[in-house]
Amino acid sequence: MKESLQEQIFSKENQAEVLTKEQIDELRRKVADGIEKIRLWDPERKDSEGRSRDDIIVLLEKEFEQLDEQEARRRALDEVSEKSSSTTKPKESIANTKNIERVPTKRTKEVVERQLKEGFYINIGNVHVPICQAPDELPEWQAVPGKVFVSGGKKFSEVQFIKDAYGLTFTAKPGEPLSFSEKHRNTRLESVDTVLEGRVELKAFNEVLAKLGELARSYGELNPDDADYDKKASGIAAQIDKFTDPDGVKELLNLDEAKFEDAEDFAERVAEIIRTQNFLRSIDEGGNEFIPQNDKSFKLTKHFENKFKCFVTLSNRQLGLGNNAYLEELAKNNQAPDWEHLSAKGMTVIVGPRGSGKNEMIDFYCAQTNRPLFRYTCSPDKEERDLTYDVELSDGEVVRIPTRILTAVTTPNAVLELDELNLLRQNVAKFFNSLFDGDRTLFLNDQAIKAAPGVLFVGLMNPAEYDGVEDLPETIDDRSNVMTMPYIPFREVDSTTNREKFTHDEALILKDNVSSLNGLNDEQFRKVWDYVINGTGAQVSLEPMTVKIIKDLKNLVAIADRTRQVVEAYKTRTGETRMERDISLRGTIEAARFYSENHLWEADLAKMPGWKAGWNAAQYAIAMTYLPHTDTYRRGKTDRDAMMLILAEGIR
Repeated sequence: MKESLQEQIFSKENQAEVLTKEQIDELRRKVADGIEKIRLWDPERKDSEGRSRDDIIVLLEKEFEQLDEQEARRRALDEVSEKSSSTTKPKESIANTKNIERVPTKRTKEVVERQLKEGFYINIGNVHVPICQAPDELPEWQAVPGKVFVSGGKKFSEVQFIKDAYGLTFTAKPGEPLSFSEKHRNTRLESVDTVLEGRVELKAFNEVLAKLGELARSYGELNPDDADYDKKASGIAAQIDKFTDPDGVKELLNLDEAKFEDAEDFAERVAEIIRTQNFLRSIDEGGNEFIPQNDKSFKLTKHFENKFKCFVTLSNRQLGLGNNAYLEELAKNNQAPDWEHLSAKGMTVIVGPRGSGKNEMIDFYCAQTNRPLFRYTCSPDKEERDLTYDVELSDGEVVRIPTRILTAVTTPNAVLELDELNLLRQNVAKFFNSLFDGDRTLFLNDQAIKAAPGVLFVGLMNPAEYDGVEDLPETIDDRSNVMTMPYIPFREVDSTTNREKFTHDEALILKDNVSSLNGLNDEQFRKVWDYVINGTGAQVSLEPMTVKIIKDLKNLVAIADRTRQVVEAYKTRTGETRMERDISLRGTIEAARFYSENHLWEADLAKMPGWKAGWNAAQYAIAMTYLPHTDTYRRGKTDRDAMMLILAEGIR
């Protein structure tokens, strides 16, 4: 049976959250026709649900207002999708037109300059590492009219500030903390009046949004090579400025001739709303605040370079690139990958002991490739709801804030790092199945959140062979590429002489923490190390003090390496000495700093507090930095006893 006009108008399909322009136009025509027909009804006539002619007309008029809301939402979405459709881009941002084009941050400018100079790739051996560009389109804050409500016999609509990012909606409310930004989380958005009264004000505000959208499109269509570009761009900027000034709003909308109860008040509210929208856009860095800075102390030693190449290879594979012919062609022609159209799938898992450099390598990768980094620590007590939203109390109200997981998923080119991934329970880990599959989508109760282009998923865990370490959930393991990240090897066999030698990788990192070695650059240190420690290479003329410091650094690394052997043997049940915590790379750096701060290469160790007879400078530095930590955990006494045995080994 064919639906009646009223059934068509009020059907669930026609109440969808965002309608297409064609749907809106069709419904508007039906509503108008319906009102005309129902006005011809006898005043006493009622429909099957007992509604009178006037009741139905009120409902249809309300439908008109809701269609106005839908049109505003549609226009806002169109503005975002069309703003960057032009093949030409403005040559620079205009300071007071932040609602047209985001002003690049210092970090972004540095990356752009590097790309112009070096291209879109870093080459590590034969592996190409793509440097990410800022996306052409970024979700931007929109001022969107909300649902119509009735109060005191009058109809109102409240403007909302929202940002839709790949299925996830962020909301900013006047007077409340800016929860969408870590940098501004403790800042409150200025309180402004966002309420529109009646259809006249709602229609006028929609006209403002339409005019702003037209200006944005006009700006995007400008050709920076045209002779009159600057003049046209400045003209658009001046037009944009008018929307943030009440007098400008009155002029643009010709409010003096419109039927407003208080044109001055309406113009002031509109200007405040647009200023607030511009403010939100100006502070929203689109993930740039999460891009790590380059760590000057990080060194891409031979060990880390090999592991970094492995990580990048697996990451490229996950993103749909792989080190294949397509990537080779892109790199050859210096073309950026089209992240949006690549077939991304899976996850990259790095397995390694505590302090082996897993986090540092991810930091380095993100800093070099301009990727926002979002870390999330997993634990056995996490429930699925904990992975999606954090709950906070704001002014007595419970507020849901998207976790770093959701923020990462909806940030283009981001890296989501799930630390201790193996600690998630199997039933909770299934939450990620659709995200790591080809869908690249999280399905929540009321949302489908699709991963933004170029998003990379990385999981970290300790070796499962260690006693007490949980297995990686099978649902994640099945969807992952896995690599190992062991400690920096201290001994290796020289391929030319077939003799064992001591590697300089970790000592090279420690070198920067010893003040007396500031005069040696990395290449000089390598030569000195090979000559002093391995007895290879050309003879180097050195001060006796430098020789002593080099030998002390070798002893520091040797003791740390011994603790790692003991801990691994204990955790894999192949050794008898019980030891829970070894000396990580962070631990050796702490010891090197202590060594430098106290000038142990020239100190009278017998006069130093806590020194034991027979200890050399390296043993003393290790004891003074490792042993205090054993007082911070329950099994520390056992580790203290094990360390004393290791130090005693060095005495013999």
